[in-house]
Amino acid sequence: MRRIVGVAIGVTTLVVGAVGGSSASLATTTGSAESAGHDTTTKAANPPWIPSPEEDFTIAAGAACDFEVFGEILQAREFSKDVTTFDNGDPQTQLFKGPLIIRFHTETDEFVDRNASGRAFQEFGPGQSFKSLTIQSGHFVTRLPAGSTPAKGLFYVGGKWSSVVKNADGSNSLFLGPDGTAENLCDTLAP
Repeated sequence: MRRIVGVAIGVTTLVVGAVGGSSASLATTTGSAESAGHDTTTKAANPPWIPSPEEDFTIAAGAACDFEVFGEILQAREFSKDVTTFDNGDPQTQLFKGPLIIRFHTETDEFVDRNASGRAFQEFGPGQSFKSLTIQSGHFVTRLPAGSTPAKGLFYVGGKWSSVVKNADGSNSLFLGPDGTAENLCDTLAP
């Protein structure tokens, strides 16, 4: 799954606007963008699943935690597909699925491994700007910048229908599903 963190991440951008190098999510969307009164979305006709490779990443000190965090991809076989697109072909809703295991560590060699595998859908605004990521099953990792809800940090999130949403002011809001869980990895990795 992509995780949102400022540097791209699995089912979100873990350290990519989200976390890491790529991101992920899944479901259907009822929203559509409008331009000059015209619907600018189209539903893709049974699009193929394509590989969504993840790369190691670094989250700068202060961007999530008070210290630098490194993400090492231990296993990644994620796939994504566009479900809806804007008229220009840019994705509006993407589905993600597959295994993603990340080792988070610090300069002091403290580390934890987290399984961010699962199924999720990610929504984008015009220009491929991140709007939201929602879990159908599994987990994702997301970076919440200062001013976010519930707090600044690097969160490992689980539970069906848990999501992270980008707010107009640039902060993010984390919403937990009925059985949702959230672990702030900054606390877990703190020296």
